[in-house]
Amino acid sequence: MFQKDTQKPKSLEHVLQTELDYFNSVLTISQKVAGQVEKLPVKVLSEMVDYRKEWIEKIQELEVQRKDFARSAVSDNSRKLMKQISNIAGQLVEIDDKIYKNLERRKLAYVEQSAAVAGKSDYARKAEIQVKNTINRINIIQE
Repeated sequence: MFQKDTQKPKSLEHVLQTELDYFNSVLTISQKVAGQVEKLPVKVLSEMVDYRKEWIEKIQELEVQRKDFARSAVSDNSRKLMKQISNIAGQLVEIDDKIYKNLERRKLAYVEQSAAVAGKSDYARKAEIQVKNTINRINIIQE
């Protein structure tokens, strides 16, 4: 899916095109996951985030290479590529927001559920102690 481009970039446009390809690939994967974010297990979402992190590191390497070309004149085609990259990055931010909000909701639901279980357990333990105390009182009164 991703290209393994180990050659030194030939031009700013080459770097930008490679960066755009990487962004498009990450966007495709992210859109698929975002479309199923409600159904997917947290583990799958976590793996996707880790997978994307690897590609974002590669994109950051391209950004460093791009800065080397920044001193040269920027062509219209390079500007168009930069605009496309910027648009895709914005879409990725929106997708990430959706995914992280979903994970936050899941986390809160889990915490609430755990608190309810703990509360029931605490209530049961207190009720058991109260029953034991009542039985002890009854025993004392009966004697």
